Order: sequence, then structure tokens, then C-alpha cells
Amino acid sequence: MSFRTYLPDSVVDLFDGQNDAERSTEQASDSRQSVPSRSGDGHPRRARLADSIVFGILGAVFATWAVRIPAVSGSLALSEGDIGIALLGLAFGSIIGLLTSGVIVTHYGGRNVIRVGLGVYSLALVGITVTDGLATLVGVALVFGFGKGVTDVAANAQGVRIERAYPGQIMGSFHALFSGGGLVGAGFGAVATSVGLSVRMHFTLVGVVLLVTGLVASVWLLPKAPDAGTGRTVVLPSRTLIGFCVIGFCALFIEGVGNDWSAVYLETSAGGTATVGALGFAAFSGTMMLGRFLADHAVERANPKRFLRFTAVVAAIGIALTLVARPLITVVGFGVLGLGLAGMMPVALSLAASHDSGLPTEQAIAAVSTAGYGGFAVGPVVIGAIAEATSLRVAFVPALGLTVLLVGVTGLLPTVVRSVSEGETPA
Repeated sequence: MSFRTYLPDSVVDLFDGQNDAERSTEQASDSRQSVPSRSGDGHPRRARLADSIVFGILGAVFATWAVRIPAVSGSLALSEGDIGIALLGLAFGSIIGLLTSGVIVTHYGGRNVIRVGLGVYSLALVGITVTDGLATLVGVALVFGFGKGVTDVAANAQGVRIERAYPGQIMGSFHALFSGGGLVGAGFGAVATSVGLSVRMHFTLVGVVLLVTGLVASVWLLPKAPDAGTGRTVVLPSRTLIGFCVIGFCALFIEGVGNDWSAVYLETSAGGTATVGALGFAAFSGTMMLGRFLADHAVERANPKRFLRFTAVVAAIGIALTLVARPLITVVGFGVLGLGLAGMMPVALSLAASHDSGLPTEQAIAAVSTAGYGGFAVGPVVIGAIAEATSLRVAFVPALGLTVLLVGVTGLLPTVVRSVSEGETPA
């Protein structure tokens, strides 16, 4: 089986040179009710490619900021505590975006929100370069996080709608491209740093190029659903979605173990070198991206609930291997952990959006995303506090306990049967 099997169909179509007119003819009889007159609207393959680009931009912009944090800190003479406050502002802005995004996307449509959100997100990246102190940095970071939060929910909502036009699961490929965008952004950041490119030039170049790319691609995104209504101003996890919210919280809490602590753990608890620490982070990130590409095909061959339970067990094995605290075994452990976590969030979002919870798709996604981001924000703080009181090795134990909780929660999830929605076109 070739690697092309795991690429989004829209990307394969580009390589194959499939004619758009032929594809439109094939879909015309099934899509007349849902395809407006504007060119590109309602074509699932085009929409999939466009949303994949949006996910890649989300990852690339965030990685661009992350790799230049030391440079921003040095230019503003900030301490580690000051940077922590700035990151808290970013997290707070993201949470505000997630909490309010459900009703915004439902009311204005995902395509319009993505366009505005990408503008806020990309221009706030550029705005970071004109800050003159901690107060202004926190303010811009809050706007930066808000743009990321609303765009994230809108992109996921688009992904769920596009997925309904396909016979199987495709959400994993979108999240894989977020990871891929992050790797590209980090790689370009490393190059920019090595050649001495200033932060202002670096952020301006990335922000403008990716914003233009996103706006051009957004033409192919699905328009607002004709039956979309309005909902509550703030979306909190509901009782009917509690199982999916628990999965989101636990998955992103554990993900923080690999993202934030892998390199530190390998250099301290496992006694590795800085190179080994970087290798551990690369192993985790690489298997996360690979696992998200493979997740869609794995779900097609197994019940989604069974898939979630199996991946939770794989994640537990990964954490257990890291607790051995030997460089090589720990690197393997982080790789296994990334593979186990890779498909959890996209599959949980897809199931939650397909579950009849009395909420529109956008608000269901916002609720699960809010719970997940809560875990992502709380995880590093909890692990750091336990590590300071005991050791980083001991601090990883609660994450192992959460994998056990995930195994139990997956058995309580409602059974969701995916079907192609009325008016959607099977791709």
C-alpha cells in the first residue's frame, strides 16, 4: 500500500490531474440542492483541500510564535515569569474564543468566521513585533489566542460537515496537517534564526503569506448551512456531551506531557543529552502526525469506540515506557505515546458532532474543544507543581491514571451511526 493511500483525496486529485469539470459533472445530480451558484461552493473535495490548508496555517502560525519566544523575551527584557504571564494571556484569549465560537460560527457561518479569524490570528502575530513591554505583549497575546480559538472551532466544524459527504472518517487527516504545519513553521523558524532574520521580518513574512494563502483557499470552503440557527452566547460542556468532553480534557492533558516535558524529562530524569531530548520531542511529534493520517483508516476498520479504547491502551503503554527513565526506551515511549494520542481528539470531535445532543454541530465542537483546551492549559501547571514537590518522573504518573480513565469512559459513550446528511454529496 503506497503512502498516497493516507493523503487527503483532494491532494491526490491534484497529483492525478483530475479535471474539475469532470468532478463537477459527476456530482451535479446529487448536489444541486446544496450547491449555490458561486464557483467552488459545495464541492467536498475542494472544501477538504481548503480546510486542510486552514489547519496547516493554524499549526504553522503557532509554531512560528513558539520558536521565537526566546527572541521576543530578550528584545523586551522579560523574565521567565513574565513570559509565563504572556502565555497565560494567550491561553485566556483562546478559551474566550472557544467559549464564544459556537454561536459565532452558527450565526455567521464557518467560512466567514475562518476568514476573519485568520485575519485576527495572522495580524496579531505581526502585532507581537511592535509591543514595547509586558502589558502590550499580554494584550496582543490575548487577541492572538482569541483568533486561534475561533478559527480552530470553525475549521473543525467545516471538517465535520465535509466528512459527512464522505463514506468514512477523514477528521484525522485535518489534525495531521495541523501537526504538519507546526513542523513546517518550526523548521522555517529554525532557518530564520540561523540566518539572523529579525523577529519582525520573520513574523511579518509568515503572517502575510499565510493570511493571503488562507483567504484564497477559503473560496472553496462550504458556505453557511441554510438551516443554521443561533444558540447560546457561551457554550459550556453539556450533560449529553460529558463523555466526549472528558476524552478531550484527558487527551490534551496527556498531550502536554509530550509537547511540554519530553525534552526536559529526557535531559533530567532519563539522563540524556540535549540531542536526545530533541529526539524525544521529534519522536512524539512525528508519530502524532503519522498517527492522525492513519487514524481515519483505522476507524474504518474498527468501531470508533473500540478505536478510542485501543488508542488509550497504546498511550498508557507509551507513558509506562517513559517511566523506565532510560534514554532509548524513553524516546520510544514518547513515540508510542504520540501514536496513541494522535486520533483521540479528531475522533471524539467527529462523534460528538454526530451525536444528537440538541446542539448545532458548531456548538458541540466548541464544547468538546473547550474541555480539551482546559486540559491542555491545566496539564503543564499540574505536572510542574507535582514535579517541584517530588520529581518529574512521579509527575508523569497522573497522566498514566488518565489513560486508564479514558479506557473506562469510552465504554460509556453513546453509539453514533454516521450517515450522509440530506443535501450533502458523497465524495
